[in-house]
Amino acid sequence: MVKATLSNVKVINAASGIGVGAGAAVHLSNSVVSSNSVAGIAISGGGINIDATTISFNTIGVKQVGRSGDLSNNDLSPLCRHALRRFA
Repeated sequence: MVKATLSNVKVINAASGIGVGAGAAVHLSNSVVSSNSVAGIAISGGGINIDATTISFNTIGVKQVGRSGDLSNNDLSPLCRHALRRFA
């Protein structure tokens, strides 16, 4: 298992801002994930806890495939084409 704590991070103008794959456990806080062309946060098999983070101007704010993420105290902008999108 890979564990990471990310705080005060800015991810701007990437394809996918933060990618969480199988076997990963991530805590993201006090950060900005903005203007990413595919997804601000892409979850595919791992888990993420997102707290006090701004997620805006992404094509998809949070993209979930399989596992889910925990969101609390965030600014998830309606300016994302799809704020939350879950795929089976």
